[in-house]
Amino acid sequence: MRRLANVLVPVLLSALLLLTTGCIDRRAKAASTAGDASTSQADASGSAEETPITEQELQRLRYNFHRVHFDYDSAMLQGKTRQVLAANAEILMRHPSVEVQVEGHADHWGSDVYNLALGQRRAESVRRFLTSYGVANDQLKVISFGEERPLVDESDRDVEAPNRRAEFLVIVGTDAISSSY
Repeated sequence: MRRLANVLVPVLLSALLLLTTGCIDRRAKAASTAGDASTSQADASGSAEETPITEQELQRLRYNFHRVHFDYDSAMLQGKTRQVLAANAEILMRHPSVEVQVEGHADHWGSDVYNLALGQRRAESVRRFLTSYGVANDQLKVISFGEERPLVDESDRDVEAPNRRAEFLVIVGTDAISSSY
């Protein structure tokens, strides 16, 4: 029971922080542009200057945002993964309208709650890396599926290694481009 509390409390606090931060940002943005027409025009012209993402860049995002795999019971990014994510970060910084949903997953070892929290930590690890590189936080959405979407059936820990992952969904405008799956 104590282990469950140790896992659940940080997850709930993180979720609360993310929800309140998003609400504050939206309210502040709405308040700053609501009464000032010149600010609204400046925002509109700023977004108009953004160059549309090219098909080549979309292909690179699709290719590079492959599944990120993790060690057993770990949310640490490996070296090669960091290089790939850095290349994608540069594209995302050039195109602030492109969003990425980072989806965390786990194998079946551990309780449902623990695996949901582990998937969240994995997705958050990717998000933290991308934002530390310079990607805007509002371009990234994080969700955990825990053990609910396995790639391979339950077996031993070595066979289930592909289930310990983060996957990506690239969103351009209203189009969701499935990158990882």
